[in-house]
Amino acid sequence: MEYRTYDASVCVMTKIFAMIGGKWKPIILYLIKNDINRFGLLKRSMPKISKKILTEQLRELEQDKLITREVISATYPQVIEYRLTESGTSLRVLIDQMLDWGVNHFRNEYTEEMMREFQNKKSVLEVSVS
Repeated sequence: MEYRTYDASVCVMTKIFAMIGGKWKPIILYLIKNDINRFGLLKRSMPKISKKILTEQLRELEQDKLITREVISATYPQVIEYRLTESGTSLRVLIDQMLDWGVNHFRNEYTEEMMREFQNKKSVLEVSVS
């Protein structure tokens, strides 16, 4: 029987998870997708992330060409907005599917009130993005 070797460095899944994996990147992409696209807004939406880590994650997403960084106002305080690139936008369906899978998979861990709140937020976000 012949065995093939596996090289993780060239595996598509390894590359995908390097780009969008981790604790914060999927959340950052989801928030930017829903117009929470300024550093301060992102930080307030994720209170447990440090400014240093948020900055690093945003830079990595920008290096991977999933988001762009645009300086809106160069005067203090500087206003910077992040947007999904075409490549990042193509992840929208995947991000939504991951979110739906998670809600269904972890349904027993949430109260009915939390589920209603999530559904309300999701429908508001969908309307605002459309």
